Amino acid sequence: MLRYVVKKAFLGGEMFINISTNLKKLAKYFPENLYVVGGYVRNQILGIESGDVDLASSVNIEEVANRLKDTNFVVKVKNLKMGAISISVGRETYEYTAFRKEVYEEVGTHYPSKVVPTDKIEEDSQRRDLSINAIYYNINKDEVVDYYQGIIDLKQRLIRSIRNAEEIFSTDSERILRMVRIAGELNFKIETNTLKTAMKYAKNLEHLQGSRKLGEIEKILYCDKRYNLSKNALKRALELLNDLQIWQYFGLGVKKVKYKKVYEVEDRFLGLLIDIVDSEKPECLEEFLEEFLTKQFTIKMQEKIFDYLSGYYYALEGLANKEYFFKFYKDWAFIYPLLCGKTKRIQTKYNFFYQYIIEHGLVIATSDLAVDENDIKKNFKNIDKRSYTRILKNLLSKVFDGKLKNEKRILLAEIEKNLQNY
Repeated sequence: MLRYVVKKAFLGGEMFINISTNLKKLAKYFPENLYVVGGYVRNQILGIESGDVDLASSVNIEEVANRLKDTNFVVKVKNLKMGAISISVGRETYEYTAFRKEVYEEVGTHYPSKVVPTDKIEEDSQRRDLSINAIYYNINKDEVVDYYQGIIDLKQRLIRSIRNAEEIFSTDSERILRMVRIAGELNFKIETNTLKTAMKYAKNLEHLQGSRKLGEIEKILYCDKRYNLSKNALKRALELLNDLQIWQYFGLGVKKVKYKKVYEVEDRFLGLLIDIVDSEKPECLEEFLEEFLTKQFTIKMQEKIFDYLSGYYYALEGLANKEYFFKFYKDWAFIYPLLCGKTKRIQTKYNFFYQYIIEHGLVIATSDLAVDENDIKKNFKNIDKRSYTRILKNLLSKVFDGKLKNEKRILLAEIEKNLQNY
């Protein structure tokens, strides 16, 4: 493997790798050489905001912890299997991993089945995905080590796999979504063979955890905000997802999504979900949402998103004001901004009624009634507890309409009056 070394790291007459004083001090504990690698080096070369600092060397984490004992550097273990620790000093925190080789046995799972330590930087570089993310900066020697011509690709604004793209994407399908995100963030093109191979192995996304897929999708949805390099970044990234036909591996029947709402609303994630529903056109909204959300979200998130999207579509259907806010009053703040654009008239209609409820202090939930299930149980022992919910909803409807005052005495009298119905 050829080793490309750029001494002094110059581009356009300016040194483009800025290293903090603390990092230079840290490097003195690594006579073997300490490297910065990944996004920090890439962004420094591009002259854009640099975030997390990822470090690597041939020294195992136990030895690193031993060397930094009784110094200003604080070491915490992050992932023992991967040989990863965090090193902190003052306000700076770095992630350090010892050089390693990775072995994958299962298809597209993201996590390697085996990690093998190595003292060779070239072997460590082979586990990385894209050439622009596999550029190492040697702090000790002030030089850049570039095995895969990543600097050339940066100048050409090109995303390319570091070696056989089949190896890269067949073993870790999350890299496909990560590639799309980076292309959006940096406004880069993807090299043709890299894109074709990613499309070939997009099917392996079926084996990736839903939370990991969604984590990358959320980042893609705001890729244009990361560095503000292009107004079309989001559109290009979303179209890439369609080109890769990845949506079928999220449990959808469609291969491509028609994007519209995602461009209109502030909460792009909810906007995307609306576009997914509109593209899928399910016969039963509730059944589709329940099945789709179960595959991707935690139970708590499932319930919230189900309510927000149900509220959006019930509004489009024109559900009566009273019935609508009995269902969605607590969620209106999240539903309201979704009803923008061509649905602005619907938004205005429901919001007028929402404000009316607030201004007049109307009782909108059974929990706000002056009686509860305990009161029913205490005063009406012969009523089946399965009827409690229906009784409270009937009382709520009458209180809301102004037919009854929300007073315990009056509400209990109303229950007694209709005992034969329960």
